[in-house]
Amino acid sequence: MYILPPTLTEDEVPGATEKITNLLKDNGAEITKEVDLGKKRLAYPIEHHQYGYYRLLELSAEPSRLAKINSVLRLATNVMRHQIIVKPIKSQVTVEREQALRARLAVKRQQRAAAEAPSVSAPEPSPVSTPSLTPEELEKKIEKILEENPNV
Repeated sequence: MYILPPTLTEDEVPGATEKITNLLKDNGAEITKEVDLGKKRLAYPIEHHQYGYYRLLELSAEPSRLAKINSVLRLATNVMRHQIIVKPIKSQVTVEREQALRARLAVKRQQRAAAEAPSVSAPEPSPVSTPSLTPEELEKKIEKILEENPNV
């Protein structure tokens, strides 16, 4: 990753990026991925600048060439800051394990989603039906209750 100064205009950034890419290629680096992260605010001022153009590169190079690439980036006038991180190389076995783990996690997520789906849509309770009484039947029931309980 490297940061270009904000003194460059939007039109000059691609040209500066191309120069840095060519410098890296000339020093034995093969660029596999390049991402423009855009103009962002710096965490702290660098050379009295508050902003910078961030670029992320993924490259492959021989370990003996990394010191040379680091010194080239340090001496480049357009680069405010840079950082080289060495990614560990994964073996085929490690890659296969990670893919199997991702597949198992995906299956578990699908099972959880399927298990939670029925509980969300619980059946609605059916309304309790009360038998409707005719006025005559209602009158008889009231009289019966009053006869059984004279204090009411």
